[in-house]
Amino acid sequence: MHNVNLETLLHTVEQGTADPASLRQPVELSGEWQTRVGAPQVQGRIPYPGGEVEFSCDFPPQLGGSGSAPNPLAYCLWGGLACYAMTFATEAAREGIELRALRGVITTEVNQSRALGVDEQPPVEQVDWHLEIEADAPAETIDALKERADARCPGVYCLRNPISLATTVSPQAQLPRQTHLNEKEKP
Repeated sequence: MHNVNLETLLHTVEQGTADPASLRQPVELSGEWQTRVGAPQVQGRIPYPGGEVEFSCDFPPQLGGSGSAPNPLAYCLWGGLACYAMTFATEAAREGIELRALRGVITTEVNQSRALGVDEQPPVEQVDWHLEIEADAPAETIDALKERADARCPGVYCLRNPISLATTVSPQAQLPRQTHLNEKEKP
């Protein structure tokens, strides 16, 4: 229904009810710093069940980048909105409500002063997600779907609840020092 694979979704719910561990999904993503001037600062490949896609990320010029790709916060914010819209659409499908259209819009204001070391203001104080939908369903049903999406969306949860974060920086293993043979040591 409207691009939600209900059969697989319901099978996953059934399987997860019987074995909650089956619903855990390990995630590991990586990106590499690019040193070429003008290139996006970080690039990486993100796998998904059907393949992988290359992501590029760059700070805007005022934060030292070239602005040649979306900034990291844009991916974070857009990903949250996409998660919310997808959760809403999934809940509508589970209830048999056909969505003819769904458009998500995010608005916020980003304060760059913390990133620049100017002060300790939060970079983002509020995020507003707005869904515009077309569906033949009463307002009460739409409200119930919104409440369910608010309760079940991983993106909503991540923004509303502190999540443990560990950061590490590991120096690369020392590479063997290159030595040059002097004239007497050459074969």
